[in-house]
Amino acid sequence: MLKEGENRVDGVRVEVVRRRQKRINLRVGRDGRVRMSVPLWGGGGIGAAEAFLREQWDWVMRAREKALATPAAATRKATAEEMAGLWCLLGELHGLWCAKLGEHGVTWRVSPMKSRWGVCNWTKRRIGYSTMLATQPRELVEYVVVHELTHLQAHNHGPWFQTLMSQRLPGWRMMRERLKG
Repeated sequence: MLKEGENRVDGVRVEVVRRRQKRINLRVGRDGRVRMSVPLWGGGGIGAAEAFLREQWDWVMRAREKALATPAAATRKATAEEMAGLWCLLGELHGLWCAKLGEHGVTWRVSPMKSRWGVCNWTKRRIGYSTMLATQPRELVEYVVVHELTHLQAHNHGPWFQTLMSQRLPGWRMMRERLKG
């Protein structure tokens, strides 16, 4: 039976916390840790959380396996030298691709992001790049730059976006898979 705090389920550590929220949340961190938050009231409580965990157990194991197989370079913090290199590289690539695509007045920034490599606000013509890119090779950083700039014309990942990406950066799907790890 699950309880609040640390639990062991089939030899795997599962941390359970109670919070003011509407539904049960189940997460697997980059380090393979399993965390579950359960509503303080309603939602069936700890009993429902345990049933939900058992129902999702195959997904949990796959997510843990993937997280634990991810190379340390993808999850480690970048050094100051790598961050300086990222700023230079993004300045170069962002400017180059904006010119190639005829996009003007597009601003950019670098900030920590937990689960994204980049983000595009097409209404404000602003792009954010993740600090995690500092540990990635040049061609993958270039893929993210082109991906985010493409969102200025195609606001989702539908067929139009895919067509534009294929025209702009043949082989982009392979790069996407490399980033996913």
